[in-house]
Amino acid sequence: MGYIGPGLDFGAFQKIDDISSGFNGSTTQFSIQVGGTTAEIASLNQLIISISGVIQEPNSAFTFGSSRSTIAFTGPPAATDTFFGILLGNSFDAGTPADASIGYSKLTTINGVYRNVQTLTQNLTLAASDNALVAGPFTVQSGSTLTVPSGATFVIV
Repeated sequence: MGYIGPGLDFGAFQKIDDISSGFNGSTTQFSIQVGGTTAEIASLNQLIISISGVIQEPNSAFTFGSSRSTIAFTGPPAATDTFFGILLGNSFDAGTPADASIGYSKLTTINGVYRNVQTLTQNLTLAASDNALVAGPFTVQSGSTLTVPSGATFVIV
C-alpha cells in the first residue's frame, strides 16, 4: 500500500552540526548549530537527537538550555558517545526585505501571470501612504475588514 497523505518532500530538514566534541561526561548544555550558524529552536519536538544511536525523547532526555539555541541533556553524554541530530521544519523569519530587493520573479506568478486571492479572509489596514491593487472580483469575507484611510488608494481592476 502506498503512502496516504501529503508528500514528504517539503520542509526545512537540516542536519545539526556534530556536538560530540564537547561530550566529556560532565557537560550537559550544548549550542545547536546548522552549518556553523546558531539555530533558534521553536519547539523541542522539532528535534530528532541521537546519542550513540539511541533516539532521545524531547522534554525528557533533553530540554531547552539557557536559550532557544541550546539544549540541556538530563544526563551528561560520555566522552565516548556519538551524536546525530536533525532539525525538522524550523520556523523561518525572513525579517523585512531591503527596498528593491525582491524582483518580479519572486512574486506569485504562473508563466508571468500575477494572481491574487478573490476573498480577503483577515483584517487588512492600509497605511495612509499605501497604494494597493487587486484584480476582481474581490470580496471581503464577513467578519473581516479592509480599512483604506485618507491618503491611501485601493483599486479593484
